[in-house]
Amino acid sequence: MANERGAGRKKALEQNTIEEYKKRFQKGEKILALAQEAGVSRQTMSAYLHEESPEDKIFYRYNLWAKLNREFRNQNLHGYRLRIEYMNEDRCCSIILVDFMGENVLVINKTDNPLLHAFGVNVKPSWEDFNTFLKMRCIPESRFQIKQILKDLELEQFDVIRILEKTEGRTGEDEMWLKFFYLKEENA
Repeated sequence: MANERGAGRKKALEQNTIEEYKKRFQKGEKILALAQEAGVSRQTMSAYLHEESPEDKIFYRYNLWAKLNREFRNQNLHGYRLRIEYMNEDRCCSIILVDFMGENVLVINKTDNPLLHAFGVNVKPSWEDFNTFLKMRCIPESRFQIKQILKDLELEQFDVIRILEKTEGRTGEDEMWLKFFYLKEENA
């Protein structure tokens, strides 16, 4: 991950030099010999030679996302960047995958009790159903002193998802709550 402030230790070798050493290492040269030539420790050279490329990091991130969402293995997960687990105490009752761009929702229920399902008996919720579900778990925008509540939540404006992340979607009416997971899209 890029260091935004530029803090921390700088690389001892330039990227083009590292690439040249990687090629030589792949051809069979020893790490210790390359490290001595470059004037760095064997451990530093090893770290450079085994450093993941941005493509490797993206592949790894998507593999982790696919593994996390293995319940949806027969589905195309392209575009789905948010996973919400609908919890009852410490038990996951429903898993919701969200594609904001395509306005699509996928749901798998993890219990047989429809009273504990995020969408009740509806197993194929629409985008509208999803938004209604979120609003039901969120503080109403018309709530008395909503500006102070938002300030207490360290939010500048009313945003249902951000509010639910902060409050975990907890209400006084039930034991249900929400757990959020995002597919990280930062530059590798």
